[in-house]
Amino acid sequence: MTCRAMFRRIRSHSTSVMERSESEKHVFVAEWDEEGVFFYQAFNKQIANWAVKEQRFGGPHFKPDRMTWIKPSLAWVLYRAGYGFKDANQERILKIKVPHTAVAEILSHCSCGHGGGGTVGRVQWDPARCLLVGRAGEPAKHPEQRAIQIGMKDDLSRFYVQSAVSIEDVTSVAHCIAKAHKEAREIGEMDVALPMERPYFPRCTEEVYSRLQLCQQYTAPPSCGCFVCTDSGCGEQEVSPVVQPVP
Repeated sequence: MTCRAMFRRIRSHSTSVMERSESEKHVFVAEWDEEGVFFYQAFNKQIANWAVKEQRFGGPHFKPDRMTWIKPSLAWVLYRAGYGFKDANQERILKIKVPHTAVAEILSHCSCGHGGGGTVGRVQWDPARCLLVGRAGEPAKHPEQRAIQIGMKDDLSRFYVQSAVSIEDVTSVAHCIAKAHKEAREIGEMDVALPMERPYFPRCTEEVYSRLQLCQQYTAPPSCGCFVCTDSGCGEQEVSPVVQPVP
């Protein structure tokens, strides 16, 4: 999908979710297909070059046991890594596909919330970002929406590393978006392929859904394209626009 098509949709459906407390549920939004789910990470050029060439993580500079965070939101990783310009350790943005079964396995070993010392996996729900430019010239913030981030270390980090089925360098896309934001231009005017992010339901047990504050039932009314929560655990609430195909 091009930027132009994506932003036609975003501007048409700019509804925010109602504010939620920590005890309420959130939607897992990601780009995904029949094979798996796409996540983003920022690395230094040595790790990124090796990973893209070998299509797996490794090499002399990579440390598989350290705490690592993956994000299914492109806007969030651009914000966190400064579009790849923040520092040398985050200058390359990689897009990694992980099989559905592996995603479910990772989540089954996670706890929810900030802190959580002693666990090998952690899920955080942070204020979401989108690819529209914010006041500070960075991906705009949606304080009433939440975006998932997954942190892993030790055995769980190694499992994630071994599960990756494809690794793509999307740094050029990050730089394209950065240039548009810096010039206060609509990136929808550029023919850059952007992810089609939409609600994702991992193949986890109800216990995992509850523990990680994941919402299980979202539908997309065809008349508006917005996602509506039908999970009895959090009531009916509209979810702001997630990218949908444009006819």
